[in-house]
Amino acid sequence: MKARQPRGENDTVTIVAAAAITGKRMITALGTHAAAHEAVGVALHDADDTTTVSVGVAPIEMVEAGGTCTAGGGLKSDSSGRAVDQGGTGIIVGYALDSATTAGEFIRMLLTHGGNTA
Repeated sequence: MKARQPRGENDTVTIVAAAAITGKRMITALGTHAAAHEAVGVALHDADDTTTVSVGVAPIEMVEAGGTCTAGGGLKSDSSGRAVDQGGTGIIVGYALDSATTAGEFIRMLLTHGGNTA
C-alpha cells in the first residue's frame, strides 16, 4: 500500500464528541458514531464524551470494517460506525478501495459526502 500524503489544512475538522468515540470509525456532525446515518468523516482517534475529536474528511480515509467490504462496492455504516457493504439498502457513505472479510480489518474508503441510496 502506498504511503498516505500529508494531510492538507482542509482534510480535517474538529467536532465535540456527544458520546465516547472509537478512532477509525465513521462519525456524524453531531459527534456520534454514524449508526446507519450519513457520516461526515472518520474519527482519527478515540475521544471521550464532551471532548474534541479530529475527523478526517479527505476524499480517502482509513476506516474499520464491521464485516464484509467488497472493493469497488458501496459502503454504509453499521450501528457502531464501521464500514460494511451497502447491499442495496441504506445510505451509501463511500466506496471501498480495498476488500475486508471480517470485522476489525482496516480498509481505504472513498468518502461520498451527501450520501445516497442505491
